[in-house]
Amino acid sequence: MNRLTEQRAHLIDLTHTLRDTVFGEITDANLDFSPGGTALTLRRLLLEQAEIQAAYAESFRTLKLKFDVVAPEEIRTTAQIQEWFAQLDTEMFEALDALSNEDLSRPHEPRGQMSPRYTVEISFHTYRESVLIFAAKASVYLRALGRTLPKLMKSFVG
Repeated sequence: MNRLTEQRAHLIDLTHTLRDTVFGEITDANLDFSPGGTALTLRRLLLEQAEIQAAYAESFRTLKLKFDVVAPEEIRTTAQIQEWFAQLDTEMFEALDALSNEDLSRPHEPRGQMSPRYTVEISFHTYRESVLIFAAKASVYLRALGRTLPKLMKSFVG
């Protein structure tokens, strides 16, 4: 265990709980909903966040961040999306936990650009911010569907 997983793992748990509150408010019938224009469907929004998480989990193993993960086509239901998130949560924690304290300070190659100041630890926080951005987007979808925002989501993104 490293200082990041000792001191900050609860932040990822909390933000993943925030992400998962969406599932308590939607059904499979809502997955094809789009608020209009060129906006993604709710299914695609969820899968896009899962793809981002998969990229970060892999990057914590390889120290190279590449957004080339594509959601498996067979993932079609809310239950299947939740299962994939649960699998990705496990993969992320295993990858983070395998890092040493020295690894946390190593440069992390974001989007193909090496920057000595962009470390694994900073990347951890960038990933967490992606979940918060996702929650903000999801709140728009829930409101457009006429749903009440879960208390946790409301407290984080309004």
